[in-house]
Amino acid sequence: MPFIKKSYIIEKLLPNVAIEKLIGQYVTLKKSGASYMCCCPFHNEKTPSCQVTPSKQMFYCYGCKAHGNAIDFIMKYKNLSFVEAVEELSQFAAIPVEYDENSKFSKTEVDKYKEYYELMDRCASLFTKFLNSPEGAQGLDYFKNARGLTSKNIVESRLGFAPRDSKLFINAVCKKASDKQALVDLGMLITGNYGLRSMYRNRVMIPIFDKRGRIISFGGRTMGDDKPKYMNTKETPIYKKRKELFGLYETLKANNNRPSRIVVVEGYMDVISVRQAGCSYAVASLGTATTAEQLNEMFRYTDKVICCYDGDSAGRHAAWHALETVTPVLQESKEIYFAFLPEEHDPDSLVREKGLSAFSEFLDNAISYAEFLVLHKSNSYNLNDPNELSTMVNDTINFIKTIPLASMQNVSLLLLSKVSGMSQPMLYEMLKNAKNTETNKPTAFEKEFSYKEKTVSQGEGIFKTPMRKLMAFVIQQPIVVSSVYHEFALDTFITLCKRLNVRGSEQLEGLLNMILETPDITAANFIEVTRQGPYETIVRTLMSAPLNISFENGSKELKFEEKIDYFSDIMSKVLEKPLKDRAEVLKIQLAQGNTKVLNEYTALQKEILSADV
Repeated sequence: MPFIKKSYIIEKLLPNVAIEKLIGQYVTLKKSGASYMCCCPFHNEKTPSCQVTPSKQMFYCYGCKAHGNAIDFIMKYKNLSFVEAVEELSQFAAIPVEYDENSKFSKTEVDKYKEYYELMDRCASLFTKFLNSPEGAQGLDYFKNARGLTSKNIVESRLGFAPRDSKLFINAVCKKASDKQALVDLGMLITGNYGLRSMYRNRVMIPIFDKRGRIISFGGRTMGDDKPKYMNTKETPIYKKRKELFGLYETLKANNNRPSRIVVVEGYMDVISVRQAGCSYAVASLGTATTAEQLNEMFRYTDKVICCYDGDSAGRHAAWHALETVTPVLQESKEIYFAFLPEEHDPDSLVREKGLSAFSEFLDNAISYAEFLVLHKSNSYNLNDPNELSTMVNDTINFIKTIPLASMQNVSLLLLSKVSGMSQPMLYEMLKNAKNTETNKPTAFEKEFSYKEKTVSQGEGIFKTPMRKLMAFVIQQPIVVSSVYHEFALDTFITLCKRLNVRGSEQLEGLLNMILETPDITAANFIEVTRQGPYETIVRTLMSAPLNISFENGSKELKFEEKIDYFSDIMSKVLEKPLKDRAEVLKIQLAQGNTKVLNEYTALQKEILSADV
């Protein structure tokens, strides 16, 4: 947990944030009974599918499944960290933040990070100043004439120039003694045989923003053929190149955090050039091949990613590496495509010579994951040679086996059938017999409560057992449960569930203990109590599961007394089958002459009869 007190969030902040007023600042809400409906700000839609429920202090989108409390909304809408979202909500509620000084994350450490960001911003401003000075005339000429960038694009991208003389930069950027060490930490200054000097000299400078618009790194490019052509800041406390994407901030900003597609190109200048041409959804990896972390990050905001590469062998090799990388993280409803430009062009040269429409045409005609998979494998062998054809089929089948989606496996087999001339049933049989190389298997706990959006979307199917439905009620209606906690003897109920080995008893006990500790806990507070803990997966999975206690999009809801009856009915269903199963076991033991179980058997029969009534 970060350095903000959890008690402050649960007891002071969330009760003073009206979620409908908060969300109403960003979208138009329409009253619908006890709730509000709006078009979801997290995906493109024309018909409102996002429900905001003040009584629960929760929001839930029936389209993209985005859900949570006020903190979750601000984190998702503004791309803020947890701490930053809490601080912003505190300003909204006009409540001073209470920090936990005993936390492993001290406020001093957070202030240090703020200083890092301020220093990087100061560096960018200084590089811009140098670019527009006589010292940077060569750099400005490079951007405008060699690259064809407009003054507007140069300013908006905050492009700059690093002077040849390190002292000019160091003297201008360092305002106090500690700044030098901080800039060393940030990779902007380096120490060597000649003392402290600037990392970048006589290079045009391209700032790299995180998804919140803070400068976290720089790329420095030569203006000629000097080597290395590009120099990138080392990894620092605020910059992890495997996780960041150049241009993602601008893409999210231009598309309200939900671009219809994102195209991955190879270089910084490609992104800046196609953006100038009108493509608002281009990003680039940072001096490395596209990583799984970067692909997952893109899939948070869009359902379609296009990897765009040069048409030469190097480009196709990079594309294949991207396909291998994305395979373990493939998701239902998420699509990845591959576009290949003519060998004589990269995105920058293509849009400058032929315009945005030519570039967009290549993107529109991109080939799918399965198509590129089979195309790459088939082009790697001579299919006229029976031996090589056999090797290709086996090689492709083994790769298809690693695909985590059955639908994608089937499509790949269909395409492989067309290329190989072998029937789909035959290939499917080979797939079943292929060696499974999958190593990352979910734990039993993850299988039981897999926190994926698709799980939530399965509606009633999520309630595989009455216990799940009971836990969902406890999470969604904690006030009801709290009001009858002692009357319904829930401690005794838990003991009985555990004695009968009802699956999920331990998890239910943990949830009920939270209610016992905080009797006035709300559904929104449940998220904060369990955030980053072992129960977060359960709570988020079941928080929006359909209990059918409200109707007409929340316009009508069961009365409080009816909810209590509903709760009682679920409790009965939880015990119904385990009681009968246990009674059957005891009946067999009695038949075998074990009279010691008679009392337990009689008691269970009474329980079963009372439940039937």
